[in-house]
Amino acid sequence: MTSETEPKKSRLRVILVVAGVLVVLCVVCGIFAVISGSTPEAKATATARALERTAEASRPTATPSPTDTPEPTDTPKPTNTPKPTNTPKPTNTPRSTNTPKPTNTPAPTLTPTPVPEPIILTGNGDSVVDVEKGGQPAIAKITYSGGGNFAVWNYNSNGEKIDLLVNVIGSYQGTVPIDFLDDQLSSRFEINASGQWEIQVLPLSEARREQIPGTITGTGDDVIFLDGTNPDLLQVDATKAKGNFAIWAYGSGRDLLVNEIAPYQGTVLVQRDTIVLVISASGGEWTMEVATK
Repeated sequence: MTSETEPKKSRLRVILVVAGVLVVLCVVCGIFAVISGSTPEAKATATARALERTAEASRPTATPSPTDTPEPTDTPKPTNTPKPTNTPKPTNTPRSTNTPKPTNTPAPTLTPTPVPEPIILTGNGDSVVDVEKGGQPAIAKITYSGGGNFAVWNYNSNGEKIDLLVNVIGSYQGTVPIDFLDDQLSSRFEINASGQWEIQVLPLSEARREQIPGTITGTGDDVIFLDGTNPDLLQVDATKAKGNFAIWAYGSGRDLLVNEIAPYQGTVLVQRDTIVLVISASGGEWTMEVATK
């Protein structure tokens, strides 16, 4: 037992010795290497390399060349657009008082002509009297209570005779037209008489009015305004009349319907636009029947 153990121990010692020698060699080599690396040349080389690396790190990196930036266009710079404010709702603003609201203009109407006041002229015997009746048609109601010849003329402002209104023997009462034509304007009457007389100048609206169709009766001279339209036929009975008997029709013009010596009886045609009939009779009664169509 003892003899086998001894050789093993001897080999172990040898191994340990060898290992120790190797360790010592390694330590020596390390020390040598440290000493050789710490030389000024080695230090200088390391420092130079460190400075070079620092310089390279501190150098600016290569900046790429700037590209050609297009010049800005003339687009105006955006202005600071104010934020929209809360616009109040429109209130009911009163319309301007200076401009009146247009109204519906009525169609023009005929301005009524003022009705002239009646003109009353009286006298005895022959006379010449002035009259200012205006230019409108009128009627004259004339009465005479004397004897002998009785005649009445009307004149214009130039002294020219217009018409023989009345020419009878003895007393007279009747109505005659004045200025029914456009060129007539009475300004004076001449009366031939041997007694008292009276002349009333009245507007045409005061003439006698009769509804048509219908029958109209009268005595002597008269002016009749026809109330109605479209007169057509006039049937006349003047068998009780005396002397000359005539009927004039007035509308857009003047038309002589009858001009006979009484007694007379007949039927005549009347123009549709006739509005006034003028009867001239020396005396006596007459009858007219007006038919329409």
